[in-house]
Amino acid sequence: MHGQAKVKTSEEEKERKKKDREQKAKVYRDGMTKIFDKRKKCEFDDEALDLISDILITNPDIYTLWNFRKEILLTYKDKSHDDLACILSNEMRLTEMCLRANPKSYCAWYHRLWLLDNMPYSDLEKELFLCTKYLKLDERNFHCWDYRRAVVAKLEVAPSEELDYTTVKIEENFSNYSSWHYRSQLLPLVYPDPSNLRPVDEPTHLKELELVQAACFTDPSDSSSWFYLRWLLGRPSAQLSPVQAFISNKSLVCIFNQPVNKVDSPWSAFDEARYIWERPLNETEHGDELTFSIKYNGEEKSISFQKDKVWSSQPVFDPPVSSALMSVLSSTLDSSNQLLELEPDSKWTLLTSIVLMQAIDKKKYRDVILDRLSLLIKYDPYRKEYYNDLRSKFIMEEALECLVTSSEKVCLSNLSLTTLHHSHYLGFAKSVDLSKNNLRRALPMLGNLINCEVLTMDENNLASLKGFPKLPGLKRLFLRHNSLSIDNLRIYLSNNDLKEVDISGNPLTSEDVTNLSKEFNINIILNNQKN
Repeated sequence: MHGQAKVKTSEEEKERKKKDREQKAKVYRDGMTKIFDKRKKCEFDDEALDLISDILITNPDIYTLWNFRKEILLTYKDKSHDDLACILSNEMRLTEMCLRANPKSYCAWYHRLWLLDNMPYSDLEKELFLCTKYLKLDERNFHCWDYRRAVVAKLEVAPSEELDYTTVKIEENFSNYSSWHYRSQLLPLVYPDPSNLRPVDEPTHLKELELVQAACFTDPSDSSSWFYLRWLLGRPSAQLSPVQAFISNKSLVCIFNQPVNKVDSPWSAFDEARYIWERPLNETEHGDELTFSIKYNGEEKSISFQKDKVWSSQPVFDPPVSSALMSVLSSTLDSSNQLLELEPDSKWTLLTSIVLMQAIDKKKYRDVILDRLSLLIKYDPYRKEYYNDLRSKFIMEEALECLVTSSEKVCLSNLSLTTLHHSHYLGFAKSVDLSKNNLRRALPMLGNLINCEVLTMDENNLASLKGFPKLPGLKRLFLRHNSLSIDNLRIYLSNNDLKEVDISGNPLTSEDVTNLSKEFNINIILNNQKN
């Protein structure tokens, strides 16, 4: 303790403590031996419960003992009402004693929850009072919050009442992640958004933004309120709708903006992602134009297009913003910018300001958004890859909003992409250029390029082709200036039907190329020399 002089422990005191530890260890070993012996003999009785209690009171985190205790209690289910009430009372008292030793004991809290589910006659009102009591001692005890939610569900407490409780706890202490999180679960139940564009209806949304803004700027270093603000600003899931349709390999392909859980026959999902669906062309579907109907969201939509072209709809990644919400978002951005003048390295403020600028006008703030993403990498290097992926998502959405599906070629070269968000929007393209990026971790995302015949992956820092999918129509693959070995290529080529691969600039010899060409009957280019 601060302010007290350090006193050296005498040899006698050391010896006394040593003997005390040895005695406790002996009691523990003897107790555990007796307990496991009784379990082995299936002696599920009160003596076993007492032995277990003696150990758990001092060490409540021995999960095996709690499990044995549950096994014993389950054999008592046929006892009388009074006996069961007494047993339940004793168990609750034991968990309270354990929680005094460790208020965040997973085992003790779980046992208490188990009692509610398996033992009748629980006093739920008393349990709710206990939760309130514990949360006064430590309002951030997430075990207690979890337990409270279970008790509230059994009591069928109105969500509005619990919402009021979170307001009280937040006003007592802004730095309470559990309160903010619980609030995010309750608000959509109490104030649902009829338009489904926001987490809650607009009046509530505006009030919550003002509330959390005060919390964020009271303590900018605390993450709990910033996470809640991110939830409020989060994008809702767009309504399911088709975004592309085209003919590929005598099949009709339809791509959706969201994964589709179920589609009636004869449609089948192209892969597990379930964005892309296909069906064989019908014998009656001849001629230059194709019209088909598809049912989703309870409605049927008819789509018509020329067979040699692609039908598409404009990608929409950001929901509309009302004038009232725009005013609050702009005010929050102004406050964030003022805070950044005082604390330029505040990662939460930087990150939130990026989300705000995207919601307000991402074209206007494009350069500022990219600059602040670079600052986040500088100030928070441990999350560098996360920020790089955020940047890639921003760049990808920008490119997709300008996508021209009338062209069979898509160029996303030299954009410093580290991932391929929304890659299903590239499903129509026959030629895709992804050169001069950094997509070594994003190879599985190439699986959505179902119509691609020519793929360029030059200068992507590829040291392996692990995860590189088999693309059904791929004929030519460019892998120039990476770091691929002959073994990398051999594994990939053994599962594909390519006609030509350009591996110039990789650490391979002419002999390697000759061997691969013969083995797979494929044209391989190295240093612009065909083999």
